[in-house]
Amino acid sequence: MNKFRPSPVRQAVLTAIVGVSVAGTAAAEIEEIVVTATKRAESAQDIPITIQTIGEQSLEDLGISNFKDYIRNLPGVTSGGRGPGRNEVFIRGLSIGKLGLKAAGILTEPNVAFYLDEAPISIGGRNFDPYMTDMNRVEVLPGPQGTLFGASSQAGTVRLITNKPEFNDFSFGFDGSLADTKGGELSNSMEAHINIPMIDDKLATRVAIYNAKEGGYIDNIRGTKVITTANPSLSVPPTEAAIAFNDEIAEDNFNDATYQGVRIGVKYAFNDEWDLLLQQFHQEIESEGVWDYDPALGELNSQTFSPDRANDELDMTSWTVTGRIAELELVYTGAYLDRAVDAVQDYSGYADAGPFIPYYICEYPGYAVCGRPNLFVEQFFGVERTTHEFRVSTDLERRWRAIVGVFSDDLELIERGNWTYPDSALQGFEPNSPITGSTASDPNPRAPGVRFFNDFTRGKEELSFFGELAFDITDELTATVGARRYDLEIALNGSSNFAGRGPDGDGGNNIDEILMDSSPADFNDTILKFNLQWQANDVTNLYATWSEGYRPGGFNRNGGASQVPGVGPFVPNFYDSDEVTNIEFGWKTQLFDGQFQFNGAIYAIDWEGLQLATLDFDVSNLTFISNVGEAEVRGIEIDTIWQPTDEFTLFANASFNDTELTNLPPSIVGLAPIGSSLALAPELQYVVRGRYEWDMSDGSGVFTQLAFQYTDDVISSINAGALFPQGSYTTVDATIGYRRDSWSATLFFENLTDELAEVFISNEDDIIKTTPNRPRTIGVRFSYRFDGS
Repeated sequence: MNKFRPSPVRQAVLTAIVGVSVAGTAAAEIEEIVVTATKRAESAQDIPITIQTIGEQSLEDLGISNFKDYIRNLPGVTSGGRGPGRNEVFIRGLSIGKLGLKAAGILTEPNVAFYLDEAPISIGGRNFDPYMTDMNRVEVLPGPQGTLFGASSQAGTVRLITNKPEFNDFSFGFDGSLADTKGGELSNSMEAHINIPMIDDKLATRVAIYNAKEGGYIDNIRGTKVITTANPSLSVPPTEAAIAFNDEIAEDNFNDATYQGVRIGVKYAFNDEWDLLLQQFHQEIESEGVWDYDPALGELNSQTFSPDRANDELDMTSWTVTGRIAELELVYTGAYLDRAVDAVQDYSGYADAGPFIPYYICEYPGYAVCGRPNLFVEQFFGVERTTHEFRVSTDLERRWRAIVGVFSDDLELIERGNWTYPDSALQGFEPNSPITGSTASDPNPRAPGVRFFNDFTRGKEELSFFGELAFDITDELTATVGARRYDLEIALNGSSNFAGRGPDGDGGNNIDEILMDSSPADFNDTILKFNLQWQANDVTNLYATWSEGYRPGGFNRNGGASQVPGVGPFVPNFYDSDEVTNIEFGWKTQLFDGQFQFNGAIYAIDWEGLQLATLDFDVSNLTFISNVGEAEVRGIEIDTIWQPTDEFTLFANASFNDTELTNLPPSIVGLAPIGSSLALAPELQYVVRGRYEWDMSDGSGVFTQLAFQYTDDVISSINAGALFPQGSYTTVDATIGYRRDSWSATLFFENLTDELAEVFISNEDDIIKTTPNRPRTIGVRFSYRFDGS
């Protein structure tokens, strides 16, 4: 870090910017966090980009175990989803929300990239949820990060960084917890990790293992359901209808989830300059029930008529080779990811809204009475992904510094959904089969009762070249330019199949045929980034950034479709990347001899050519996506830490986002009007956390912590059919604990005030349902740490 004595004028300017004096003395000093957000290991305070971090100690202090835990402790970061492994993340308010469809694989790519160490794991609508055992930190990089992190880093990047093997230190850790949720079931977890040096300075292994059960708190209440006049598509109200009962699956607290997994890392040093890291990760999430409730039935009550369950299994192998040649640092990293989700979901709500219900279970000639509406969908979601990256970095101490690299990505996503109407099997419908000649991951006829099914295969191949070049204009002023040239080949194949037809029928959409002249297609472009950093002194870092971001385009399964053949409007065969341009001014300061850290950024974001998903039955009976509309975000983020003594630390983080939908073509229907805010984009969010630790005379200690999280009101989507207001909420967490030697025991309170928050509202099931936070939960956690170094 460059150091110099600032002039009185410059000192006055700095004081005006940060609003505080740099005077002050204190014995305590805030711990430095080293990050790899720039593809190099550097102090978070030294790099000229905005970054939120939750370090290893804070992860333990907060008791963070999975996705929902760290998201609610990150202002400016929101999510929409309906349970484990079914969430999507949004940063700085760049969100149109979720349309509310079960076919996630054909919708847009996410605009926030997720990484586990060096490997991208982002999937639209189904971001994976690694359990947070033996994690080193969470890094959140707001704003476009595409020059270094590529596709889907349009609004930002979230990186989950694991602890790696250490050569000469034997260490071991164990955590166990038991918790009780108000009105719900018990939850428990057991986690352990061990680091084993095997050859001094040469070889080490690290293993982390866990088993955690989250008890349910939503009830599936008993009831009956029949086809009623609530469905406007019925030409004649039924005089007699079969009754669906749910007695066999009615259950209190039926939304359980179990996380099981193991992560093994082996690190080998060939010599002082070259080493190899291999990691194998396996995780399985088994869930039952639903994570949202129907307010019409009362708080935390739902009503389903078929079992809801899912098994989400992931295996990932990754490897990294790091070395030096002269002053050059070389890194080659790769990963192979294999994920499979098998799920069954209740679909009975469609009986009251679906336009094709009369044909399938009520008005078809074979029906004497309307059939039971105990509908369900069987889903399979599979991803295989192989990524490679090779990059070279020059010496950080040089006046000219550069990082250049090449990245490749080969992804195949398969999604199948079998929409089942059990009583239709009694009325003479033939079993459905994939359309002849279409790509089919499952070529077999579907089971009786499957009236509609999708079988999609989506492919993506990417080759990108990226780099950043930094130049020290003076000892205090540095300019950086970055670029990424990407070339994507994207394909969509398969079929959407419907009606009562045999294997030679033609009911449905043959995507291979529809996209014959379009898929696969090439998308390529270059995005840029410019950054200017002023290291005003050794405690103040100011920077300005202009950056671009992108996410891949894609295909519509119903391209060219029109309700009136030969007459528009038509569905486009494909849609392009939407464009994000970001300008921000940021500052990082450490004042009062390191006891007060005050970081922040002011930014303006313009979003053009939004990838909007629309369900417009005047155009097509299937959802389609097109590039229309513009939006903007104006915001500020503040990140502070105050540690006046070694015993007390206060964290206060906040974000303010003013979002607006600024332009829409008059031909687009079914969307929020111009001037509306963007979806899942709270104007204000903040997290305030205080922690105090007492050291006892016998070497033991007591600690306590209190945390407040606030989220402003939002809308769930800008699609009018899925737009619901979600109210603001405040939650409070508290802990008190005792530590002695290597042991600690913690009593924790999550959602202490028992606030029932509206985290996400969706009509994906054709019923308006609310995903809440977990009710008040009280638990104990025991931890043991042994370090033999």
